[in-house]
Amino acid sequence: MSEVIWSIIKYKPKEGCEDEFVEALRCLGNMMSENKPYEFLNEFIRLDTGEFAQIARMPNLDALIDGQVRGLTWLDSVDHLLEKYEDDSRTDAFSGFTIE
Repeated sequence: MSEVIWSIIKYKPKEGCEDEFVEALRCLGNMMSENKPYEFLNEFIRLDTGEFAQIARMPNLDALIDGQVRGLTWLDSVDHLLEKYEDDSRTDAFSGFTIE
């Protein structure tokens, strides 16, 4: 099994907050890509549900864990822009290793 790990994180911005959230996503993308000593891929897409999805590729689990602290700090900063999911979470996320 590969060490490469992918994460998919969905966000649901409140109505009227989409533009501000997109700008925050751009800041997150820049922040997560700065000074990384490893290969890191981070893309965002808009879904037809009104949600946004972050698709991130990290070379290993350590890189994922390293990014979580910054990611959670960022998430706290945009909390006021997000609707909660049914489980009272700000995101709907999953991660997994690449299958070779």
